[in-house]
Amino acid sequence: MSGRVDIEAMKEASIRKAIGPTILLGSGGYFDFEDPENSPLTIEDVAYGLAYACRFAGQCFSRILQRRVFYSVAEHCVRMSRAVPAALAYDALMHELGEPVCGDMTGPLKSLCPDYKRVEKRCEAAGMKRFGVAMSDPDTIKLFDLRMLATERRDLLNWHGEQWSASHRAEPFAFEIIPWDADSAARAFLYRFNELSPEMARG
Repeated sequence: MSGRVDIEAMKEASIRKAIGPTILLGSGGYFDFEDPENSPLTIEDVAYGLAYACRFAGQCFSRILQRRVFYSVAEHCVRMSRAVPAALAYDALMHELGEPVCGDMTGPLKSLCPDYKRVEKRCEAAGMKRFGVAMSDPDTIKLFDLRMLATERRDLLNWHGEQWSASHRAEPFAFEIIPWDADSAARAFLYRFNELSPEMARG
């Protein structure tokens, strides 16, 4: 009888992986949106998930290059980690940990999708626990995130000076952004992770 129960349990688990609220990761594991705390997620999954996710729904136009460009969430995180005070660099690098599995939904659309926000926040919290992200000063992280948004808006969007409620008072950084390709962004993210991460986060 116990053998039958085990077989049935295994069958149910396999079916859940295939058709449940799960996605197959590049590392080969299944990420379960109803159980993110116990789902496998490697730093490579994070790096490449963010590197192949384009900011602003892909609607990027470079002021400098005068053409459409790809600009990844991974690059956003790496650049922000170099802009914040050193003590917050790791938190800044890892501040988008919901997005490797949930994608980068634009803020205006996200405001209309409270269920999505709930799932993303839970996935983010699970990722932060897994990789030892303290998020000790979220207000400062938010301020620098808004400054990154102001910089990206200046350099990477076909923007004509209209005010945005979230960022119109934020000061852009002095550096200019010429975007990296996705694989370069993933490598930069992994390099920065290895520079900054506590030992426990590296497995």
